[in-house]
Amino acid sequence: MRDAQRPAAVPPAVLTANYAKEKGEGIVYGGILIAGVLILYAITRTPALATIGALAVLGVALYHWPFVGRDRRAMEISPSGLVVERLGRLPWNAIASVEIVDRYLRAIRNADLRIELRRPLETAVDDAAKVHPLRRAMYRCWRVTGPQQITVKLSTLDAKPEVVRAAIVQYLGRAI
Repeated sequence: MRDAQRPAAVPPAVLTANYAKEKGEGIVYGGILIAGVLILYAITRTPALATIGALAVLGVALYHWPFVGRDRRAMEISPSGLVVERLGRLPWNAIASVEIVDRYLRAIRNADLRIELRRPLETAVDDAAKVHPLRRAMYRCWRVTGPQQITVKLSTLDAKPEVVRAAIVQYLGRAI
């Protein structure tokens, strides 16, 4: 009864969504462990084959490193716009519409944030991120799905889609 009278939670002024650490720990730490075992095996048995296997496993672990690295910030929603890691800042006036799309796979929710831009991506991004070549090869939570559309995978982040929706609505000024 009391919950019905409680006001809705006010979204924070700045929402920061990090990569969900628990979604990458097994891949990264398990990959490092398997690579270590393969290197030990390479020392005693078949060096070429085991070394190639170890490098492949280390490559997979490195690809998923953003999940466990120190700077796990993937997305930030603030008054100045939407900042997406390794893309840059999308000001609110460059965003035409935003939609959260839910897909379910065996009762597991995979939410995506689809962002339609008013202009091409190259001109819509302010403060484009300068990315190290090694970092460019690692996992990122977004992908370009059209000339003026970006999709951000919310299922890999630690913020719930409802919280992201509330933070965007307060700045975008219309329901999504």
